[in-house]
Amino acid sequence: MEKYKVLKEQLKILGLDAINEEFYSKAQEYRKKGLDYIDYLAELISTQISRHVERSINYRLSKARFPVIKRIEEFNFRFQPELDEKAYRKLLDFEFVRDGENVIFIGPPGVGKSHLAISLGVKACEHRIRTYFIQTSDLVEELKIAKISKTLSSYIDKLSRQSLLIIDELGYSPLSPEDANLFFQLVSRKYEKTSIVITSNKNFQDWGSIFNDEVIAAAIIDRLLHHCHLFVINGPSYRIKDKVREGNLVEKEED
Repeated sequence: MEKYKVLKEQLKILGLDAINEEFYSKAQEYRKKGLDYIDYLAELISTQISRHVERSINYRLSKARFPVIKRIEEFNFRFQPELDEKAYRKLLDFEFVRDGENVIFIGPPGVGKSHLAISLGVKACEHRIRTYFIQTSDLVEELKIAKISKTLSSYIDKLSRQSLLIIDELGYSPLSPEDANLFFQLVSRKYEKTSIVITSNKNFQDWGSIFNDEVIAAAIIDRLLHHCHLFVINGPSYRIKDKVREGNLVEKEED
């Protein structure tokens, strides 16, 4: 048992916790079955690698700051027949991230834009791609704070290093000219280097009103669309569908 204790301590020092937990029971199992020691070693290493990958994914998910975890397996593509499912699923090979391309989801509230964006981000984390999620209102606030504290360049650099930056709900509130300029600086810094995913309830012709400046809006659109996968969703709202099924809308109309 002395060798057992020494080996456990050595594995602990090396941080090989998964092997530490299983090496003894697996050794007993392989000895009884007369199996090859190479297979025994390979299984232990495979277990450790699986633990390492799981931790890496969980770490990236926590750093991404998703408000909720949404998975593409939960999305009902049949409810949104205009959405190109094949084109969306093609994104899951993440060639667009390697090429520094963008993804934009446009459509009215409730059609699943955020679900699709978050699901893409979750899959990116599972591929161990550096991912960050932020609401437009929070992004603008953080950009303004960074400017006031004279850390704007470093903050934009931090976001630029994210391989996949997801900006949710662009268009729900108009931006001031100063805010629009800060947003433009971020888009320009990431242009053709790393990827941006945006969800918006406004069509591009309305982005001038979002940014309160047609020129800046045009410059932002130009950079985002240059290398972009665009999904325009004009289907019904999932939220209204659920309310109709519950009968709540009918009752409200009768009231």
